[in-house]
Amino acid sequence: MTAASLQSELGQALREASEVTVCGVASREFITAIQSVASSAPGTDPELPWDVFRYVTPAPTLILANRWNVRLGPVVQQWQSAVTALRNSVQQWQRPQAVTEARDRGFHLLSMDLLYLQMSILVKQRETGRQRVWAAIGPPSASGVEQYESWEEGTPKFQQIAANIREWADGASDFLTRQVDCAPVDPRVAEVGNDLLASGTATTDPQLWKLPIRSLEPYGAKARRRTCLPVTICVVRARSAGQTVVLLKRRSHMTANDDFGKLSLLSARVLEEDVAVALGVVPFLDRDSGDAIDAMWMAANAPNEALTLSREAFVHAGQRELFYSTGLDIPENRFRLRGFQVVERENTDEQLFFSIFEVVLYRQPDELALASQWNGADPRVLSRVGESLLYSGTYDSELNRLLLRGREWLVNHVFNEPVPVVPDGP
Repeated sequence: MTAASLQSELGQALREASEVTVCGVASREFITAIQSVASSAPGTDPELPWDVFRYVTPAPTLILANRWNVRLGPVVQQWQSAVTALRNSVQQWQRPQAVTEARDRGFHLLSMDLLYLQMSILVKQRETGRQRVWAAIGPPSASGVEQYESWEEGTPKFQQIAANIREWADGASDFLTRQVDCAPVDPRVAEVGNDLLASGTATTDPQLWKLPIRSLEPYGAKARRRTCLPVTICVVRARSAGQTVVLLKRRSHMTANDDFGKLSLLSARVLEEDVAVALGVVPFLDRDSGDAIDAMWMAANAPNEALTLSREAFVHAGQRELFYSTGLDIPENRFRLRGFQVVERENTDEQLFFSIFEVVLYRQPDELALASQWNGADPRVLSRVGESLLYSGTYDSELNRLLLRGREWLVNHVFNEPVPVVPDGP
């Protein structure tokens, strides 16, 4: 089955389905089929097209445990892309109250303790009640496209695959990811922080880190009130063929929440796990927002102050994004804080608080080449852009909000710094 025929067949099946269960790592053909259903949904606030949609994928801890294997780069990125794309495409239909419904209704993003990296699908047709499964057969083709076959209900192969899918789905737990929500700040807070850095204030000084955590919200959820979202920005730079380049990500439904089609610096919203790791505790995922924040506040041992975001939390978010985007484990001491920016997000109640770090990729060992290998050397995912060309006019129509609005600041405080080829010192 070719990629085009698989996408067409899955698209037709999805349009006729009442129930969908997907296990493993969703293929690009499946994601494209889902997005096609999403784009054809009528109305401005359509309902979920299925009675139930379950996506069961390996837990993040299993994925991150295999970060040492650069050959898994495309798989890890596909895992993250599938989660992001399904959130973007399917969650738009989700009614707020549906998150508390049983798993036989609504959209459910679930994680399993099994490193199953292919894809199996169980679909129930709405009109007939008949079921069908799809499953990968053998390794991907020479072109990288996985081969799939499907079996109808009543065949031995169907019974075997459907039983596995049901077992994995029944044993899975909620894939819970919560982003940090803060009260909106005066935009001049960024200027104050930048002035402190310019005066020689240490990057670990508490004066720089006074953004209090207000709540923990489901990742990607629409703001219920005016909010400030803390975001780590990684300006990833390197030397290539004698010139300085910056790595930019092409934003898409598979990799981002907005600004689709634009080029951006690598960025990551600060999550609950980033705060917990910075405090040296395990995330309190079994507790609601208020109780989880209280537990982390106790761990911070600061009874007279609110729980605020630390430099370590921002760095951890950046480390996670760099691994997902480049396959590189960059140690904390290589994240050089350059400053802060506060930007209002257009047509929303969201304010973005950017902590901006410079990360230099060295050429011995060749981290730039490793990052390229991780992305299959595909410039449509991660592009090397010469810094001398970035603001030459060539890319103006392709740059996202921070690169455009922060142009003067980035040029004066980041892109003016020299970039070494190898680490300093012995």
